[in-house]
Amino acid sequence: MEERYPIGETDSVALAVLRHDREAEGYRRWSVAFGLLGGEATVHVPGHYPGVLAGRLRAADVSFAPGARLGRDEYLDLTALARDGDESLALSSTPRSPVRVTVEVPRTELEALAGLLDRAQTLIDELRQGLGLVPDRLPEPL
Repeated sequence: MEERYPIGETDSVALAVLRHDREAEGYRRWSVAFGLLGGEATVHVPGHYPGVLAGRLRAADVSFAPGARLGRDEYLDLTALARDGDESLALSSTPRSPVRVTVEVPRTELEALAGLLDRAQTLIDELRQGLGLVPDRLPEPL
């Protein structure tokens, strides 16, 4: 079983929380997918990461400089872009990922996307607590 909880969208990006049917507990059971509305690219990040990424997007907006790498960690590279007067932030998977994917978000949408990521993190945290009260399966007979 896999569940999908749509969180919202900006003018170019949609975001959803995914619950995976795995034996793993905790954040490993959750991820967030955000992708271009046209479906050209989607990036998945683990369930502990949306809140971190929201902060990184806000920091990237403040220190935006075209051509600059504004952040890098084990999941994403953030690069400021400017083409024909339009500014955007490229969120690219790192070489650690089996497939390199880039979602380019207009700079004007960074705060809205950060807000959606905050909402996703809140939902994951709330559902993790609630799901801990109800077992996924019944115990083995004695």
